[in-house]
Amino acid sequence: MNTYFKNLKTLALVFFLLSLLVSCKEDEVEIPEDQAVKIQIISNGSFGNILVNQKNQSLYFFAGDVTGTSNCNGGCAEVWPPLVGEVNDMEFGGGLDKSDFSTTVREDGQKQITYKGWPLYYFSPEGDGELETPNEISGDGKNGVFYVGKPDYTVMLGRKSVTEGADPVIYLIDNLGVSLYESVKDETNVSNCNGGCAEVWPPFAGQENPIVPSTLSKTDFKIINREDGLGYQLTYKGSPLYHFTPDEQTRGNVKGQGGAGETFFVNEPL
Repeated sequence: MNTYFKNLKTLALVFFLLSLLVSCKEDEVEIPEDQAVKIQIISNGSFGNILVNQKNQSLYFFAGDVTGTSNCNGGCAEVWPPLVGEVNDMEFGGGLDKSDFSTTVREDGQKQITYKGWPLYYFSPEGDGELETPNEISGDGKNGVFYVGKPDYTVMLGRKSVTEGADPVIYLIDNLGVSLYESVKDETNVSNCNGGCAEVWPPFAGQENPIVPSTLSKTDFKIINREDGLGYQLTYKGSPLYHFTPDEQTRGNVKGQGGAGETFFVNEPL
């Protein structure tokens, strides 16, 4: 009888230990809800719709990432900590499409979340890992290359070398990072690129009252109605803006620089 009770106690102890192991394993894989990153859109009085996390901490784009690859590493990443993780581990608020999010592999091997091809960053004012307080947007416009992430930009800024061996420049791009060009043959708010020229250099329609980075002035943009029936075209400081067909709508391509006999160039606004 004693042997029976001893065996019963031993069996109960085994079941108890197994239940503890299962409980520990479950705790290891469970992600507390307050740690799950949620990307959402909120409305800001100065900037309109902006991208933030679940704590309303602002997210930013970097003009130097125009190709879709993160170029903010080392000391830069201390001031601009990347949003790292996996898209499937993220939550998304209303107005955001999960398909617009992806990842890019950083220099250190981490995966950084991207939105419409733009790697996302936070801002740490002191570079000590301490992020901005919720609802603060003090990183916008820093060095003319970091600006608050928005879901509805019409025109954005890219930064890279557009001529082999030359220093990087800041230039206008559309909201997907595709280069925008101007022609030295155009007149103020008048396009002289028609017919076959317009097939190679399609006019950029943009939109009236465009949404632009804060370092640019909306009043410098204007919509003109082309005389060749191709519709509306956006101009910047009087220069009509174009895409370049051989760029193949690929972000960061600048194949049109110096094209058509040194008459088309990226538009450098700053």
